Amino acid sequence: MAEFELRDPIHKRITFNAFEKSVIDHPFFQRLRFISQLGFLQSYVYPGGVHNRFEHCLGAMHVAGRLFGRFITSSRIPRERLQNDEINALGQMVRMAGMLHDIGHGPFSHASEVVFPNFNDLPLDWTWWKHGPEKRRAAHEDYSVLMIQTLADEDVLDRAFAQDVASLVHGGVKPSHFFENLMIRIPSLHRVLKGLISGEVDCDRMDYLLRDSYYCGVAYGNYDLDWLISSMGIVEQEGELIFTLTENGVRAFEDFLLARYHMIDQVYYHKTKAGFTHYLEQAILSKEITLEIPTDPYEYADLRDGAVIEMMFEAAKKEKNYWSGHLMRREPARRVLRLQDQVEVDRNTLEELTELCEKNHIRYFTHSVGNRLTQLGEKKEGMQPIFVAKKVLHGVEYVPMMEYSDLLKKYNEKIRFTDFFVLREDVETLNELL
Repeated sequence: MAEFELRDPIHKRITFNAFEKSVIDHPFFQRLRFISQLGFLQSYVYPGGVHNRFEHCLGAMHVAGRLFGRFITSSRIPRERLQNDEINALGQMVRMAGMLHDIGHGPFSHASEVVFPNFNDLPLDWTWWKHGPEKRRAAHEDYSVLMIQTLADEDVLDRAFAQDVASLVHGGVKPSHFFENLMIRIPSLHRVLKGLISGEVDCDRMDYLLRDSYYCGVAYGNYDLDWLISSMGIVEQEGELIFTLTENGVRAFEDFLLARYHMIDQVYYHKTKAGFTHYLEQAILSKEITLEIPTDPYEYADLRDGAVIEMMFEAAKKEKNYWSGHLMRREPARRVLRLQDQVEVDRNTLEELTELCEKNHIRYFTHSVGNRLTQLGEKKEGMQPIFVAKKVLHGVEYVPMMEYSDLLKKYNEKIRFTDFFVLREDVETLNELL
């Protein structure tokens, strides 16, 4: 039962219960108030883009609850094979996973991950994991699991419940015995619920597209959230649950994909933000600022954007600190060209530019992006397929989305581009050579 509520510019009213409030009030979650959703660099381009991970995670929790509600009401399968208390437990689990999916983000979100420690060095409960330690750099998703695990250590979360939440957040974590017992009755239950948290149509994207678009003052991320959710459903085919969309929901789904694609192109990888992100990474890597990412969850929770911003301001006072100085004075590199990787002429141009700059000691860097409308056409482990419930003469036929949508058939080619930047002091030299 909802006991508390707050106002939100995207969803208008977000309700939560006492248990959820206990997690919201925890310092780990409250820290997200001081971790910007888009990194402070985004506000250099879009001054209104100063919202934070705290409000996004509350929005994701709200959407996760709506998606789970649709999962329950759109099919008889969960109600026939699960008890009411089990359905309630799963609903709470999905909402909590939506809330905690980003709890492990470091300062400036992805930019700080260049100095994250080794995954093996995190004090994780390896009994939760499918494969144990791995030789790789840790990512924010790994820290999310560490924070969730620590909430269990503090008895804020029941340990089995925490493991199940972590398994919905991170693909490397296995579900607990509680969840495994439910999967005897519904084998694909975990995959379906994980798709609500991290999939092609998930609570994370559903919230951040609308939220980022609203705060940045752009229209690219808008789509019809209510219609998209109401058109979703679950059916069973050959013993497996699959996501479905009604035929009149396909356009809402396509609008959702286009919204994400346009936000990637126009906002998330804006040329100025991409250039400044490189500056921030170089300031960290060249030790202009001392940013060490601890493996201890409590020390990690003390890392906030503001502390690092103050480091940057202090470093910018020293003339020798090129990256910090140019970043804090908002003096960007110049993007010379955006080159399409799949175009042969552009590939040749990239080679020529690189050779020209290296030969003449012109300082440059590149930033590459690869994306597509959806990965539904790819065969990946854990990928949740989506089918369209197409009405036919004798009932309903389930058609893969990639076969039904003319938009996806025509425009889902993989698009990669590379932005070529030259440091502002070398732009005139390059222009003379060109």
